[in-house]
Amino acid sequence: MKQKYTILILTMIISALLTGCWDKVEINNRGFVIGLGIDKLKDDEKKKESNEIRVSFKIPNVALLGTKQTPTKESSFYWEAEGETFDTVINEIEAKSPFDLELSHNKVIILGKEILQDKKLLKQILDGIDRNRYFSRKLYLLASDEDASDIIGIKPNEQPLVGVYYGNILNSAVSNGTVIDGSLNKIMQEMQENKSIVFPLTTKTYNNKRIEIIGGVAVKDFELKEELNEPECRFLNMITQDNYNLIDIHVDYKSVPVSYKITSTKSEMKVTEKNNNLMLDLYIDTEGDITQHELGVKGLVANDKGIKDVEKLSEDKIKENVNHLISKLQKNSLDLINVKSTLYKYNQPLYKKVDEDFDQYFKNMKVNVHVESKIRRIGIIR
Repeated sequence: MKQKYTILILTMIISALLTGCWDKVEINNRGFVIGLGIDKLKDDEKKKESNEIRVSFKIPNVALLGTKQTPTKESSFYWEAEGETFDTVINEIEAKSPFDLELSHNKVIILGKEILQDKKLLKQILDGIDRNRYFSRKLYLLASDEDASDIIGIKPNEQPLVGVYYGNILNSAVSNGTVIDGSLNKIMQEMQENKSIVFPLTTKTYNNKRIEIIGGVAVKDFELKEELNEPECRFLNMITQDNYNLIDIHVDYKSVPVSYKITSTKSEMKVTEKNNNLMLDLYIDTEGDITQHELGVKGLVANDKGIKDVEKLSEDKIKENVNHLISKLQKNSLDLINVKSTLYKYNQPLYKKVDEDFDQYFKNMKVNVHVESKIRRIGIIR
C-alpha cells in the first residue's frame, strides 16, 4: 500500500514538472491594440460589395523595450483592413499580420462621422463591441468629425500612440467633469435606460500633430440628433453629476471682468406634475474662487457686498446657460439629464402615467433652475 502511495505522489510531482504553457506566445509576437478606429466604407472604397466597415489601429513596437537590436526603430505599427463585421476584419488582419492581436488593453474606440449617420450600421457596431469578450467595459467610445483612420494614423508630439494619448486625457477630464463620460459601460447603460447617449467628439488640431475633445454628439434611438459644444457638455455634467474644476464663469462687475473658477458642484432634481405637465426643479450648488479681475482695481471683491454681487451674477449666468442647454435638448426630446430614470426611481405612479408618451411630456416640461454659488477665496493680494 505504501508503495502505491509513493508511486502516486511521484507521478503527481513529475506531471507538475512536465506541465508547460501550451499556448505561450512571445511578447514580441503580440500586437497590443491600444487605440482603434471604425469607419463606414464608401462605395468606391469597397474591395468587396459585402464589405461595410474599415477598422484601423496602431500597435506599439514592444521590441524597443528590450536590450537587443530591433529591425526598426518605429515606435508603432499601423494596420487596417475592411470587412462586413468587426470580427471578420480582426480575423482578416490576424491572417495577414505577424502578430497575435491582443484587444484587452484597448483604451479607446473612435467611430467615424459616417457611422453615426447610418442608424442600422451604428446598431450593428455597438452590438459587436458590447458582445466582444476582450474589450474592457472601461474603454472609451468617441465620435470623430472626420474619418477615424485619419486620427488613428497621426503621431501626437507628446505620445506616438493615439490610444495612450486619449487614455491620459480622458481619465482625468472625465473625473473632473470637463469632458463627457463616453465609457463603454456608461454608453450601453444609458442606451438601455433613456435611449439617448452622448459620444465625446474629437478632432485633429495643430497641423495634425495633436488631438483634442471639442464637445459631444447626441444620439437618440441610434440616430444622430444634435451636436453639443464644449461648454454645453460641461453644463450637462454640472446637471448630471458632482464635479470639480468644471468651468470658469466670467461676469462683468462694475465694468470689470471677473473670473469665478468653479471648484466643486452638486446637483439635485425633483420632477413633479402640474396642470398635466411635468415640472422639473433643478437645484445646483457651486463653490469656487475668484481667480482674476483687473490689476489696479482695489477692493472690488474684498468685501461682503462685492462677493455677494459676483455670486449673484455667477448664479444668473449659470442659470442662463443651463436653461439654454435644456431647451436645446427638449427640442429633440433628448433626455440626457435623466428625467425619466429619476421618475422611475422616485415617482412610480407619475412614471407609469407618462411612460408611453414621454417624449411629448419632456418637450413640454416646465423647468425651474435654482442656483446657489459660494465664493470661498478671492486670491492673494499684495
